[in-house]
Amino acid sequence: MPKEAKLPRGISRIGKSYRARLFVDGVQHSLGMFQTIGDARAALDIARAEKARGTFEPPSVRRQRLKAEREARKAQALGDTRTVRELSEAWLAWLAASGLKEGTVYTYKRHLEAHFLPEFGDRAVSEVTALEVNDWLDRMEASPLGIDGTARIHRDVAAVFKFATGDAADLPRTFDPWLLTSPVPPLAARKFRRKNRPVERNREVIAPDDLTRLADLMPASDRLAVLLAGWAGLRLGEVLALRRRHITRDDNGTTWLQVAAQVQARGSGVREEAPKSEAGRRVIPVPAAIVDDLESHLRAHTDPEADALLFPRAGGGNRLHNPNTIGKRFRTAMDQLNAVKVAEGGTPLENFTFHGLRHTALTRLGQQGATLAELKAYAGHSDVKSVEVYQHAERSRLASLTAGMDGSPANL
Repeated sequence: MPKEAKLPRGISRIGKSYRARLFVDGVQHSLGMFQTIGDARAALDIARAEKARGTFEPPSVRRQRLKAEREARKAQALGDTRTVRELSEAWLAWLAASGLKEGTVYTYKRHLEAHFLPEFGDRAVSEVTALEVNDWLDRMEASPLGIDGTARIHRDVAAVFKFATGDAADLPRTFDPWLLTSPVPPLAARKFRRKNRPVERNREVIAPDDLTRLADLMPASDRLAVLLAGWAGLRLGEVLALRRRHITRDDNGTTWLQVAAQVQARGSGVREEAPKSEAGRRVIPVPAAIVDDLESHLRAHTDPEADALLFPRAGGGNRLHNPNTIGKRFRTAMDQLNAVKVAEGGTPLENFTFHGLRHTALTRLGQQGATLAELKAYAGHSDVKSVEVYQHAERSRLASLTAGMDGSPANL
């Protein structure tokens, strides 16, 4: 049997095929498997010539590059043929399918339809440039929406294009990006240069007397809603989901309130939903200042059944109240209170919404010395950052206390 000829250096036989390999900069690269030795030798000769010219590209790197180029062409084609409106619809549909609450999806949709889509909606996705988006953001900040309002819209638009590039978390591996890079600048890259920032909403703490007067200006059946928000820090949706069975009293005489749901009206009508996070489910003590008001409300406005809503819709039946209705009544009451304050020579509460009552309650709790953990538990927040703002008043109080520590014996 004739002896098999020795194979050229860099070529080895694997079964009936030939493998070509080449060392470049101390690393051995496989050039592939070939059916004939002639093909393997040709591939090796080409690779050696590229190595000599300094243009050698490992096959694995070449495959990745070609794949990236194909994906880029595909993304470019998608970006050229699909509009920003189609992109936003796809993003919203993905959020809904991912299990995001209907009210939250509806809010995102409103933001886009009101502010971004009128200008960019009919444009091809690939045509939107960073320069145009920055110019749009500048105009938005100069509008009545202001810097803070624009930041909220900015976050939504950034999320849309993060989805488009395939960088959003939890996207399926089969997702085809609509474009390669986002034209939306990061929030941190926006420099707010205007000297006069607009007044932030709900940063004033309403005085107890004003809180009582504001509650008295509401319809009698809604009066307690203001007090629960202003003293117990409940959100409007949480207030409207309260039922008689959620109010209990322990052996020590403390009245407790269970927060187990929220009422929403954003999207497809009034409905009851679970809290946004597990932290939203909580049991909190009712502040002593409003226990009598709570008991009076239960006697006068709540049916005796355990499932009876504390704030049912007018017209009979145990039907959910619409948050928008309460909101309108609150704004009317706030206008009336401000008119009285101005007539008395006082300062009106500007940019104050129902949610500002929650800020008032939690700030007062911080003034009493509540820790961040306690504020989280009472407010139903899942992160520390959300409640840090409510301790600003406590820090001010500490500053005033330390101002008297001048080193004299009486203060030591």
